[in-house]
Amino acid sequence: MGSTSCGTACAWQRVAMATRTVFLVCYFGIIFPEVRTVFEKPSKDPLEKEFISTTDAETSMARFGHLYRANYVYEMRELEYASVLQIGSLKNHYLFRHKSHPRRSRRSAIHITKRLSDDERVSWAEQQYEKKRTKRAMVRDSAENLFNDPMWNQQWYLQDTRMTPSLPKLDLHVIPVWQKGITGKGVVITVLDDGLEWNHTDIYANYDPQASYDFNDNDHDPFPRYDPTNENKHGTRCAGEIAMQANNRKCGVGVAYNSKVGGIRMLDGIVTDAIEASSIGFNPDHVDIYSASWGPNDDGKTVEGPGRLAQKAFEYGITEGRNGKGSIFVWASGNGGRQGDNCDCDGYTDSIYTISISSASQQGLSPWYAEKCSSTLATAYSSGDYTDQRITSADLHNECTETHTGTSASAPLAAGIFALALEANPDLTWRDMQHLVVWTSEYDPLAGNPGWKKNGAGLMVNSRFGFGLLNANALVDLADPKKWKGVPEKRECIVKDKSFEPRLLRANEEVIIEIPTKACEGQENSIASLEHVQLEATIEYSRRGDLHVTLVSPSGTSTVLLAERERDKSPNGFKNWDFMSVHTWGENPAGTWVLRITDVSRRIQNEGRIVNWKLILHGTATQPEHMKQPRVYTSYNAVQNDRRGVEKMTDFVEDHTTQENLSERPKLAEDASSSSDQAEDKIPSEAMLHLLRSAFSRQMAQKRLPKKTGSEKLNIPYEHFYQALEKLNKASQLRDSEESLYSDYVDLFYNAKPYKHRDDRLLQALVDIINEGN
Repeated sequence: MGSTSCGTACAWQRVAMATRTVFLVCYFGIIFPEVRTVFEKPSKDPLEKEFISTTDAETSMARFGHLYRANYVYEMRELEYASVLQIGSLKNHYLFRHKSHPRRSRRSAIHITKRLSDDERVSWAEQQYEKKRTKRAMVRDSAENLFNDPMWNQQWYLQDTRMTPSLPKLDLHVIPVWQKGITGKGVVITVLDDGLEWNHTDIYANYDPQASYDFNDNDHDPFPRYDPTNENKHGTRCAGEIAMQANNRKCGVGVAYNSKVGGIRMLDGIVTDAIEASSIGFNPDHVDIYSASWGPNDDGKTVEGPGRLAQKAFEYGITEGRNGKGSIFVWASGNGGRQGDNCDCDGYTDSIYTISISSASQQGLSPWYAEKCSSTLATAYSSGDYTDQRITSADLHNECTETHTGTSASAPLAAGIFALALEANPDLTWRDMQHLVVWTSEYDPLAGNPGWKKNGAGLMVNSRFGFGLLNANALVDLADPKKWKGVPEKRECIVKDKSFEPRLLRANEEVIIEIPTKACEGQENSIASLEHVQLEATIEYSRRGDLHVTLVSPSGTSTVLLAERERDKSPNGFKNWDFMSVHTWGENPAGTWVLRITDVSRRIQNEGRIVNWKLILHGTATQPEHMKQPRVYTSYNAVQNDRRGVEKMTDFVEDHTTQENLSERPKLAEDASSSSDQAEDKIPSEAMLHLLRSAFSRQMAQKRLPKKTGSEKLNIPYEHFYQALEKLNKASQLRDSEESLYSDYVDLFYNAKPYKHRDDRLLQALVDIINEGN
C-alpha cells in the first residue's frame, strides 16, 4: 500500500470520494520578473498596472503575492487540476488533484511531478502517498497501566484483557467513556442491602451520608454488623463495584469511580413491607439510582412481589423521584437457576419500574445460577464456572475481594454504567434509561447461546439475557443531549373481555384465548409503539409449577411468560399476578394476541381453571425518535476491534434467521472453486471462502490442510477467522445437526487443544490449519 497514489488531502483515505492523484505544491522563493512575464494583464486593471510598475522584487511579492498565487491557482484549476486546497495555515502551500490520474493506481505519477517541478513558478512539488498511522487507543498494553490500583488488572470485565484482537472481546466498553471525562461525577447511587462499610479506604472518598440509612436499627449509620462468617459483606461488595476510588493503590476501580455512593441497611434483620418501602423511597430527590441485589427466595417454588407499601414506593419514585424525572431502580434478576427457578415469579424483577439485569460468564455463556424470564432487560458480566474469573470489589474489614459472584454482582455494574449516562445527560427520565438500555445492548457477544429471537420491531431478545450485553460507550453516546430527543409520553391501554367465563384446564391440555385489540385506537390512551406488556391473571391450579404460559403478539413474537418449575408444588395458583414481558418492545400492539396456557406434566390428577385475565399495554402514541430507523446489529468483536484497523465482515447469516439451516453452506465453497466471480456473490469475503473450503470441509478437515488458490498464499488476518467461525456458530442447526460439518470440526480439534475457553480452542485450531496450508 505504501506506493499507492493518494486520493484525498494530504493523508490518503480509502473512504474518500475523490478520484485523482494529489500533489503538494509550494510557492516560496518566486522572483518578480518571472511573475511579470507570465501574468501580464491588460493595462486597464489598476492593480496589475501597479504590480507591473514596481521595481523592487521583494516588495512586490510582499504586496502583490496574493494576486500572483490567485492567478496561478486559477490557471491550474482551469487546465488539468481540480480541488485546489491550501494546506492548513501554511502560506503559499497548496494541494492540487490531477484530473487524469486514477486514485487507485499503484504507479506513481513521476511525469506529472516532474512537469510541476519544472514550472518556473514552483519551488517544490511532491506526490502524496498513504502513511500508515494507528490510533493510540487504550488497548491491553496501555489499559493495564491505566490505574495503580493493585486489582485493576483482574477487572477483566472493564478492560480489554485479550492478548490478541482476534479473540472475543469481553469488557463492557467502559474505558472509552472514561476517556471522554465521564466518570459518574454528580450522580448519587444507593445500595439497598445489608449495610455499607463506608470507612473502607477504597469507598470513603465517595461515600454520601445523605444517601444512607439503617432501617434495621433505625439510625443514620448503615455500617454492617460484623460476625465470624462475614455474612454482611454483600452490600459493601456491591457498593465497591460502583464507586471504588481510582488511583489510590487500593483494591480496584469502580465503574463510576467519581460518583457518590450510599448504603441502606435493611436486610440484616426482619424485613417488612414498611422497611422495603422506606428503603426504595429513601431521599428520592437526592438519590438518582437504587441498586438492589436481592428479592424473594430463589428456591424454585416461591411466588412473591412487592407489598402494597413497596409498590407505592416504586410508583412514587418513578413519578416524583429526581424532581419528577423518575428514580432509576436496578434489580438483579435472581440466582435460582440451579433450582429451576423462573424470575417471572419474582415481582421485583417483573416490575415495569425496575431494570432487571441478568448475568453472563467470562465465556459469554449463561451461568448455572441464572434464571430465565421475559422481564429481563439486559445483561452484565459476573461469575460463571469454577474456572472463570469473578468480580473484583471492596470487602469487609478494609479488605479486597476477587470472588464476588452471581447476578448480585451484575446489577451494580449496570448501576455504575447508568450513572455514567446520567452524568452525560442528567435530564434522562426513568423511561429514557430503559429505552437506552434496549436500543444499545449487544446481542452479538452472547449470540452463541440458545433462545435468541428477533421481535416484530427488529430487536434481538432472549429470556436469558434480555436485549443483550450492556455497552457503556454506546449507551452514553446515545444519551448525549445533542442526540437524545427523549421518549414520548407514556400511555396505558387495558384490554379485557367482559364476557369471559372461567376456562377449565387439565394435564396435557391447552387453553387458547384469542385477544383482538385496536390498542385503544381513537382514544387518548392509544398506543402505536409498545414498551412493557403485562398479563394480569388469576389462575387456580392443583400444582402451580406445572403451568406453562405463552403470549404471542400480533407481529408473531412468542414470549414465555411462565415456564414450568418442578419444585413448585403449591396448589395456590396465581391471584391477580402480573406476568410482564419486554420481548415485544417497539412493536405495534394492534391486532390479535394469542394466550396459551398448558400443562404438559402428564400428572393426570392436575386440574384447575383460568378465572380471569386482562392485558395491559404500556407504550407511546408515536414511535420514539431513535426507533424510526431500524436497529443495526454489528459484530461486537468487529466494532471493538475497529479502532485497531480490523476490517468488518458482512454477516452471511442474517440476524432474523438464526434458525436457518446452513448445512449446505460449505457447498458454496466447492462451487466457488470453479467460478470465483460466482463465489464472491455468495460469500462476502475471501477469508470466509477460505474458511469454508478448509475448516468446514470434511475432506479438508480429515487432511488438516486447506485448499490453496493456485500458488498464492492467503495472508488473512486472524480477526477474520474468529468472526467467520462466530457467524457459523450462531446458526443453531449447523451447530447441533448430526450432519453438521461444524460437529466434525469440533470432534477433530476441540478435545486435543489445551486452551481454557472453548472458543479459543476452536479459533486456535482454525488458525493452525490455515498456517499449515500457508
